[in-house]
Amino acid sequence: MTQHLGETSPEEAWRAMRNTWEDRTKLKILNGVPTTGRDNKTPVLHYTLAWHQDDKPSPEHMQKMALETLKLMGLVEHQAVIAAHSDKMHMHVHVVANTVHPETGKTAQLKYTKEKLSKWAEAYERAHGIHCEERIKNNAEREKHSKARHLDATAILMGGKVDPSRHLMEASRKPTKARKPYVSVKDKSASRKQWFEKKEITDRMRAMRAALDAEMKGQRDATWARHTAARDALDKQTDTQVDAARESVRATYKPKWRQLYSAQRKEARLVDRLSGNLLDRAAFVYQNRERLGGARGPLTLRQMLPLIRSGKLLSKRVANLHEQERRALARQSKFESKALTDAIWQRHKFAMGSLRDRQSAERQSEKDAQVARRQSVSFAMAKASLATERANAPRPFVRSPPPPPERQPAPPLERFHEAQAPPPGTPPPDVTQNFMKAVEAKPAEAVSRSEQIKRGMAAWRQRNPDKDLGREL
Repeated sequence: MTQHLGETSPEEAWRAMRNTWEDRTKLKILNGVPTTGRDNKTPVLHYTLAWHQDDKPSPEHMQKMALETLKLMGLVEHQAVIAAHSDKMHMHVHVVANTVHPETGKTAQLKYTKEKLSKWAEAYERAHGIHCEERIKNNAEREKHSKARHLDATAILMGGKVDPSRHLMEASRKPTKARKPYVSVKDKSASRKQWFEKKEITDRMRAMRAALDAEMKGQRDATWARHTAARDALDKQTDTQVDAARESVRATYKPKWRQLYSAQRKEARLVDRLSGNLLDRAAFVYQNRERLGGARGPLTLRQMLPLIRSGKLLSKRVANLHEQERRALARQSKFESKALTDAIWQRHKFAMGSLRDRQSAERQSEKDAQVARRQSVSFAMAKASLATERANAPRPFVRSPPPPPERQPAPPLERFHEAQAPPPGTPPPDVTQNFMKAVEAKPAEAVSRSEQIKRGMAAWRQRNPDKDLGREL
């Protein structure tokens, strides 16, 4: 049935509903409704009301319940199509409603439709003596959370329907809990070294699983090839049996065909000889009146007279009779052949079904075993494999350091001073001047890396004055 769609049939109702949705802006302008706000991108609401398979509601009852739910969600003035189905074990009705009002163009306020329908279904079940425990439990849980939200202090500040004094009195009776101390959240990310170690182990685990996958794929391919060969062998065996059955039928009917053709040739020659003798034709027609009559029964005297008078008509009638006999024998042969082959194909169908079930179970068992085997390649296994490889790896050759030179005994202090002393007549050195020279003289090894780069770039610019783009340094 349809609602607010006039004479439109249910099959064409979607066109009218689409036209209403497309003209929503025009309808708003005509009725003075503001066109601001979010545009309607979901013009259709579809839901289903389903009864238990033991319930047998009447079409009128299903129609009444569908209209009641439309009224519940504020869609009683909207276009809708209601279709009841019995294609499943349980009766159910589909409701497809247009969310755009057909006169004002406004979009229906559809909030919490599932919750509304669930509460309506619970009330319907209570009224009809039905109890769906899961639905009752879910609705009670939703109601509990809804009340908790209404008692929130935020609801009071936002103008919620809550008595502030009662809420504050209840809060004052509750024991106050000590505020938890502040606990700072520190960065617990892994170090660069730990990250690379974990990545190396993860890569090893992936490589091990990839190698295992390649091995298991070969096993699955071999199993599939074996199963395909088994099915092909069964098909070939069945084809051989069918050919043998048809050949046996042909061998059985070969003498019958030979006998039939021989008798028909003799009869045809006899009829040709009777073409000039009226009495002989009359005797032949009278003797074979049952065969010449066929399925309609023996020929009457009135039917025999044309065959007796005309030899050509008798020859044509005998030829048609021979054709009917050959077709009857062919049908009989085909019927016996089909009976044998149908029995063979029935056995083949049963054998193929059993074979496919066994093969499917075998492949599923193999797949489960391979999945368990793949999951056994864990992070710890990859870590142990990597540690074993590192332990068994050949150690690099390290050249032993040269022995330290033999230490010469230090000279006596008097001799050292004599060796370091300036020659006689030399003026005493200026200690301050020598110290400043040592400080200002920076050795080449002390030049920083950035200073070396700057000097190298300065030399490069002198050699390439037209290639400096300011980005090289």
